[in-house]
Amino acid sequence: MKIRDIITPEDIVIQESADSKKQILQEMVRIVSAQNMPLDERLVTESLLERERLGSTGLGEGVAIPHARCAFPEQTDRSITGLLLKLNKPIDFEANDNQPVDIIFMLLASQHCGTEHLTRLAAISRFIRDENAAKQIRKATSTDQIWQTLCDRRLSSAA
Repeated sequence: MKIRDIITPEDIVIQESADSKKQILQEMVRIVSAQNMPLDERLVTESLLERERLGSTGLGEGVAIPHARCAFPEQTDRSITGLLLKLNKPIDFEANDNQPVDIIFMLLASQHCGTEHLTRLAAISRFIRDENAAKQIRKATSTDQIWQTLCDRRLSSAA
C-alpha cells in the first residue's frame, strides 16, 4: 500500500503553529469535516483525545500519528480518511522521546471498517519513519512539494 492511496493532495496542510495537542487535533478534525465529510467534530476530537490518554501517538523524531475509530456519516462510501499536517513550529505532543512534533498524520476509521485501518497505520508508520521522507516533508514549503514526496517511488516503496 502506498501513502498516496491513503490521502490525496487536498489532505495535506501546512500550518504555521498551534498552541497545544488538543488544539491541533480539533483543527485537523475541522479540516477533514470541511473537506471530506461532515463529522460530529466534538465526538471525533474526543475519540482522538481518548486514544491519546491511552498513550501518546507521538512516535518520536518529530512525528505523530493520531488515530481513532469514529462514526462516519451514512451517506459516505469511505471507511477511512486521513490528513497530513506539517507544522512550521513544532509542538509538544507528549511523544515517547519528549521531542516536539512537526509532522502529524491523522487517520480516522469508521467503526465498521474492520482491520483495514491497521494496515494503513502500518504503511503510514513505515513511510513517515523513513529519515529521508521526514526530511523532505520538513524541507517542503508547499503542499505540492509534500505530495511529490509522498509520490516518490523510492520513498513510497517503503510503505
